[in-house]
Amino acid sequence: MDPIGRRPVAVKLPSQPARTESAPAAPTAAAAREVGHALKSGFEAVGAKATALATVGTWRGPADSEVGRAINGMLERLKKCDITIKGDTPESLFRRAILDNKHVTNEQLLAMSRVTLDKLDSGPETRKKVLEKIPNARELPVHKFTVAMLSAATGIDAQKLSEACPDLGMTGAPNTPLLYAAKGEGMQRSTALHDFTDYLRGAGIKGLNKAVWGVENRVLSAAVSALGGGRY
Repeated sequence: MDPIGRRPVAVKLPSQPARTESAPAAPTAAAAREVGHALKSGFEAVGAKATALATVGTWRGPADSEVGRAINGMLERLKKCDITIKGDTPESLFRRAILDNKHVTNEQLLAMSRVTLDKLDSGPETRKKVLEKIPNARELPVHKFTVAMLSAATGIDAQKLSEACPDLGMTGAPNTPLLYAAKGEGMQRSTALHDFTDYLRGAGIKGLNKAVWGVENRVLSAAVSALGGGRY
């Protein structure tokens, strides 16, 4: 686990093809603006039907597509955690840094939804080192924040993920002298996001560090994160 651990991308909504059968009217430009995807961190709905239409009308794909269903599942799970760090909840950071990031592909999002716990498990030695240095690691807001993001993206139970990876959200690496719980919220937020991308990189999702930080290497991407950089 490396030290840290964002800017919306405006996208044009694709036009809906004409239908010959009776179907609900396509959302108007005003409705799309109301939903907000093209403005701030999209996928923000004004009701169940509006949520579906918001996803349909974005570059990510229709709500009834494989990627649309995966995204909606992630967003539903993200709503369960309202911890705020540096003005962000897990949901708002995920929207801005991942969903609205044009460098993150739909294929990477789908791959996230298929990651299993064994691909993320820190292992007994790492757990021991982390808890020796930071006994209350699992109780810290930054840990819960990071777990919430990773749990939502993968569908893995948050409690099981926390048990397996107490180092999530901790700054530094268990196999180095540098391992601590950052006190500053800026560092906490970037740690959370870097842990999110780098753990998934380690689970086999190549290119995720580069999509968010501009560089794939775990050490260099951590440095970019620590310095407040990023492509979001």
